[in-house]
Parts: sequence; structure tokens; C-alpha cells
Amino acid sequence: MIERNYLKYFTAIAIALSLQPSVRAQSTTDNPLESLQQQFASPWENASARLSLESATPISAMQFSPNGQVLASVGASQITLWDSDSGEIQRVLPGHYASEIKLEIAPTAIAFSPDSRFLASSTWSQGLLSPDQAIKISDVVTGEEVLAIQDRGGCRQILFAPAGDMIYGACETGVTAWSFPDGKKLFSFDLEYPVEAIALSPDGTVMATVDANVTGGSQGEKSNQIQLWQLDSPQPKLLNTLDGHDNEIVRLQFTTDGKQLVSSSYDGKINLWNWQQGTVDRNDIFYSDRGVFSLNRNSQLIAGNFHSSTMTSLVTGLPLRNTRKLRPEETASVMAFHPQSQIFATVANRVDGNSAINFWSVENPPLTPPPSVKDGYRKIPFIKYWTSQEQPQRQSVELPPKKSSIGTDPQAIALSALGLTEVVESEQESVTVEYPQANRANVTITQTNLPDDSVASIRYLVQFAPYGAAAAQKWQVVWAGEQFKCRTGRGQQDWSADLCL
Repeated sequence: MIERNYLKYFTAIAIALSLQPSVRAQSTTDNPLESLQQQFASPWENASARLSLESATPISAMQFSPNGQVLASVGASQITLWDSDSGEIQRVLPGHYASEIKLEIAPTAIAFSPDSRFLASSTWSQGLLSPDQAIKISDVVTGEEVLAIQDRGGCRQILFAPAGDMIYGACETGVTAWSFPDGKKLFSFDLEYPVEAIALSPDGTVMATVDANVTGGSQGEKSNQIQLWQLDSPQPKLLNTLDGHDNEIVRLQFTTDGKQLVSSSYDGKINLWNWQQGTVDRNDIFYSDRGVFSLNRNSQLIAGNFHSSTMTSLVTGLPLRNTRKLRPEETASVMAFHPQSQIFATVANRVDGNSAINFWSVENPPLTPPPSVKDGYRKIPFIKYWTSQEQPQRQSVELPPKKSSIGTDPQAIALSALGLTEVVESEQESVTVEYPQANRANVTITQTNLPDDSVASIRYLVQFAPYGAAAAQKWQVVWAGEQFKCRTGRGQQDWSADLCL
């Protein structure tokens, strides 16, 4: 084992010394060890927390727009569009409606168009959850739906072609291509089993596919293989099959230059392929919990839930010096590099049903978020009072239905869950509604003279963001908090997030 570690160390030194002369020329010292350390150095060594965004639902997928201005995250039954600079929610897009059960269901995948103007989402049939549309494409700014594609079994994943004039869907037991924006079916090619994941080379000429192990049996061997398809021919044809995983493959991505393909499996193993030669360039270094990984904008770095560091160099195979690993409570279910800036985002899903999107940046000094109206409030779990569906839902016979968080009247939505229902003569309630910006509505509910032996007054703040198409003029609850004033001797006399004694 010691000899193997020394071999890996000296191999890394040889790789570093063979890097481009322009890199070596940047050294400011004649000391070989210091020179080597400089070549392994990275701005991410000193990355600091920049923003922390609060999501009311668990996040299953996340992606930056190509221009970096928008971050899209997939929640329980919808997509949230965030301004990646300020962290403000710009709009919430509905999921895929299933008429049979009269519910919005969560997308399984999202994809931005190359010009960042449109966002596509897909979902697939899961038992009774059969979507009316397999693919939906919406305008990022207005939320207007510009194209809907029906497919009986739905689609697990979607990708735009590099030119933005086509969209690919991993649907049923094959891959289908449609023209965009008119949605005309162009071609399809069938595989033996449903497709779990697809990736497209930067020039759009080669697609990598992986079968889904839907049987749980002998097909598992196939779900461990990658098939490469030539697309720039009259009919897509199979180029090669890559075999190097012992477990089902969960994710595929080509590097920026298109020369390599990165794949990960559920056991955490990550392979770096020279796909043209059909060989693995490196398969004994990268292991990321749950197969989560993300490549930076030039594919020189790979991030993941690694054992020793959050980021590793794809050039040397070594973890970035001094870059800490995520703590157990921070282990990311989803992560993404910003395509234009030195920003890295991770998602941590919490036991209370909320999620945190944490932004890390190498900017120095780190940016300080401006004061927020939410400061001083104690956050209320969204799922305690509202449902993310447009219609109220009854959870059980014993419990009353939760209120819908979506509608045209923010005040009515807030009061339906937090307002006083039986007002006695001594109690008072006041409500104010503000629209501080085009994409935000704030409802404040103040309740005083409460019949409580410790709490004298409660103040609620409910924040809303636009929901769906702008023409519909709908809003959805995206955050709620509460403050308290206590009775004499039972705690604070001014508004505070602290509970009364």
C-alpha cells in the first residue's frame, strides 16, 4: 500500500511537471517543491460562503442557465427560478399536470436552451403518476409555455442540441428528437430497455446513453454499460459500448472539449473515459457518495461528495490543496458550478422538508448579503400550513386539509392559513400587503391582545413570488416567518424571533 501511494505521488509530480510551459512560467520561486505547490494551487482553496438560499421543498435537480443569470431548481412539484446574483426568486413554474389524479407532479429533469431564453422540463410515468405532457418548455422571463410534447410513457431526461434548434428526450425505450420551437418529431432510435441517462457531445454529433435497470434482474448488466451513438448520419448508429462500472450508472457528462466522458454509478464510482478509444483514463481515484458530481466550466475540476475534498483536479487526479470536504450534514444531493463565474452551488436537503442552496465563491473579500426584511423572524415550515398544489389537499381523515399556497390574492392565501378564525372582542388583527418589486409580494399579519398566558402578540411575514405564466397573475408562498412579543415577565417585550417563556 505504501509503495502504491508513493507511485501515485510521483506520478502526480510527473504530470505536474509536464503541464504547459505557460503554467510553469508562472512560478515565482526557484524552489522545486514550492513550484510544484504553486502548480497544484487553486483559487478554490480560499472559497467562502456567499449566499444561502432557502427552498420550501426538497430539491432533486439544479442547473445554471448558460449565461449564468438564472439558477433553476426542481422541487416537489415545481421549478423555482432564482436570480443567481441576488438569490431572489424570480418565478415559480408549475410541474407536469396529471389529469387522472388531478395533481402537479415533479419534473425528473430540466435543461436550458443554449441562449438561456427557455427552460425545458420532463417527467415520466410512475405508476398512477402519468403526466399529460412528457416535455414542457417555458419562457424563462414570462413563464409562458411555448411548447408541450405528449408521450405516453413520459421522458426521463432531456437535452437541447448545441444550436438550440432541437431537443432530445430519453423517452420510453429509446431517444427521440424534436425540432424547436415547432415540436415536429424528427427521428428516434429504440433501445432494448428504457433509457436512464443521456449526454450530448459539445458539437452535438455523439450521444451517450445508459439503460435503466427497471427489471432488477439480468438487465442490470446492461444498465452498467454506456452506448455511444453517431448522430450526424442519416440514421443514428451505434459507435461503441463502454463497459467499466460494476453498478448502475446514474449520470453522464462530456467534458467541455468533448474529448472525454465522465460517468458515475450508484456505488459512487466515477470513471473518466477516452470515449473515442473506448478506454478508461482514470478509474481508481474518484468515489463520490451517491454518484453526485459536477464539472467546472473548462472541465479542469470535478466536484463531488469525495472522501478527502469537495473538489479534485481532473488533470492530476489529486484533491485541491486545503479545500475542505463537506461535513456529513452538508453532504450534497445536488451540486453545480456556475458557467461564467467562480461560484459553486450545493444543495443540502433537510429533515424538516426544506432545502438550502449554498453558494461558495472565490471572490475576496466575500460578498455580504444585504439586510433582509426576513431578518428577525423565526422561519415557519412551509409544509406545516400550505400545499404546493393549486387545490387544497386533505392528508388524512383526522387532519383538516392544508391550504393552497397558490392563487391571485396573496392576502387571502396568507390569512387562510395564519389568520385568526374565531376573533374574540379583545383580539385584534391587522394586515398589510406590499409589492416591493415586480417579483415579490409581502403580506404582514399582526395579531395583538391574544388570550395566551405568555404570548401577547404575534406578527407573521409571508413572502410570495410569481407563479406560472405572467398573464395568469398568480402568486405562490415561498417563505413565511413569525415574531413574538411576550407578556410581562415571560420574555422579550419587543418583536423577536425568540419564543416566550
